[in-house]
Amino acid sequence: MMSLVKNTIERKREREEERKIKHPFILSSFRLFALSSLLLLTASSVRAADNKAVWVDRHIGLMGTTLTVSVEALDRPTALAAGEKAVRALEAAEARLSTWQEDTELARLNRAPVGEAVALSQKLAGELAAVRRWWKETNGAFDPGIGVLVDIWGLRQGGRRPTSNILAQAKACPGLAALSLNDLTAVREHPDLKIEEGGFGKGAGLDDAIRILAASNILNATINLGGQVAVIGNMRSFSLAIADPADRQQSVLTVSIDQGAIATSGNSERGLVIEGTCYSHILDPRSGWPAPDFGTLTVWAPDALTADCLSTGLYVLGPDQALDWAAQHPGIEVLVLETTGSSLQAHATAGWKDRIKVEDPRVELVFEEK
Repeated sequence: MMSLVKNTIERKREREEERKIKHPFILSSFRLFALSSLLLLTASSVRAADNKAVWVDRHIGLMGTTLTVSVEALDRPTALAAGEKAVRALEAAEARLSTWQEDTELARLNRAPVGEAVALSQKLAGELAAVRRWWKETNGAFDPGIGVLVDIWGLRQGGRRPTSNILAQAKACPGLAALSLNDLTAVREHPDLKIEEGGFGKGAGLDDAIRILAASNILNATINLGGQVAVIGNMRSFSLAIADPADRQQSVLTVSIDQGAIATSGNSERGLVIEGTCYSHILDPRSGWPAPDFGTLTVWAPDALTADCLSTGLYVLGPDQALDWAAQHPGIEVLVLETTGSSLQAHATAGWKDRIKVEDPRVELVFEEK
C-alpha cells in the first residue's frame, strides 16, 4: 500500500517536470512580460517626470515695431522650431502687405490701372474680404482705402496740414467702395484708391503666425507685435498693461486674456504736431480729418485681424458709439480709457469683468450693462 502511494506521487512529479520541459516558454514569457511591463511603467514615469515644459522667447524688429514670440513646448528644439515658423509667417505677411515697399502684392494692386482685373493670392483675397466686412460693419468708420488721405496729411513724413482744396479732392475718393472684389480677382474703380495696410496688416500677420503655431507640436504661445497680442493654447491668462494715454511709460490698467487677440489704438506714441497744434494720427475716412483724441481704445476679439480693424474703426466712432456698437456685436469686447482733467475714466463691456486690474488710483472703472 505504501509503495503504491509512493509510486503515485512520483508519477505526478514526473508529469509536472514533463510539462515544464515541453512548455518552458509559458513561464519564461510570463516573467518577461511582467518584467517588460514594469520597465515600461518605470520608463513612462521617468519620461513624465522629465517632460518639464520649456518656454522659448524670440525678440526681433518687424513691421516697424518690436516682435516677441513666446512658445511653450515639451522640449527646447520644438519650441525653437515653432517660434521660427511663426516669425517666417509674419515676415511673409509683411512682404505681401507692406506699402512701404513697391514690390509687395498690395503695392502692386495699388498701382494697377483703373478697370484692370488683378489676380490675387488666396491670402490677400481673404484678408481684403475680411477688411471689407469690418468696413461695412462700422459704416465706413474703418476704411483702409484712404491711402490718399494718409499722403496729404503727411502721416509718414511727420505730418502736414492740407489745404481745403486738396482735402476736398482727397475726400472725393470713395475709399474701399472703389475696390471690386470677386473671389481671387480685384479691380480698382477710382484712380485715387490706395489701400493702406496700417489698420489691418499686423493683425493679418499675427493670424498667419497663430495658424502656423496651431499646427505645431506646442503647448502654448503668445505673440506680441508692438502691443497687439495673440495667444493660443490652454495657457494661464496673459496680462498686458494699458498705459496712461498721456504717458506711455505709466501703466494704469492691466488686462488679461486666455484666448483670441487684443489691439489698442491711441496717440501716445504717434500723435502729430502740425504748426503747434496736436492731431491724432488716426484719420476719420468720413470727414477726411484726424479723429478726436479722447484717449485709448482696446478691442479683444476672436482673431487678430478683427481686433486690429476694430480698434481703429471704433476709435473713429468715439467712446459712446464704440461701446454701443460692441453691445450689438457679441464676441467683441471693448475697453475705452478717457482722459478727463486729472482723472481717467475707463468704460468696459461686460466680457472684461474679472479681467481688468486697476493699477492707478486716478482710474475710475465702470462696466457697461449687457
